[in-house]
Amino acid sequence: MDNVRLLRRVPLFSGLDEDAVQALADRARIAEYKAGERIVSQSEKIQAFYIILSGRVKIFRSNSEGKEQTLYLIEEGQPFCFCTAFTDQPYPVSVTALEPSCVADIPASAMEDLARREPLLLLKIMQVLASRLLEAMNMVESLALQDTRQRIAAFLLHAESCAPSRPGEPFTLPIHHRELAKILGVTPETLSRTIQKFNREKQIESSGKTIRILDREALAGTDEPETAD
Repeated sequence: MDNVRLLRRVPLFSGLDEDAVQALADRARIAEYKAGERIVSQSEKIQAFYIILSGRVKIFRSNSEGKEQTLYLIEEGQPFCFCTAFTDQPYPVSVTALEPSCVADIPASAMEDLARREPLLLLKIMQVLASRLLEAMNMVESLALQDTRQRIAAFLLHAESCAPSRPGEPFTLPIHHRELAKILGVTPETLSRTIQKFNREKQIESSGKTIRILDREALAGTDEPETAD
């Protein structure tokens, strides 16, 4: 599939005319990444927009001791690396493929040239940034104000609402428990213990990544303290 057709499928570029998409395609670089392969490293200077054409990646921060906090999961059709595209500041996080992924990067200068002619593109970029800011604020609130049990329960309820299945039917978590633990700021062991406790309390049924919520009201109202990580 040629670059124009690949970029045409990206929601950020919907509504742009053929010439505009062709101009981006001419300057886009497309690369394939294996699961676990690093795409962008923390502190790297990046002046480009990246877009997931297929697959899934995670955006995370890590400290000198190797501890990670996953900030976002980026799905097919979604962009990343907006925050430093037009500055000389280093990128504050790292990006790694969670599964085999095809990624396009477009020089910031190409996006800037197009945005001057296409106000619709600027509006869509603002919408993406606003959505990411809201996600960041929700994460800060969750990590600061909710205990471990509440954070895990809230994620399960959110995952069910995003699943194609109907409420009360089994659904599949989008990531493995180890990656989920990094998002929620807990250890994998604590995550497993808490899910097992929800099972014993008949609030959920779980088998690996498959979850079925049995008592939504109880899960939403859970407030029992959990040992801190």
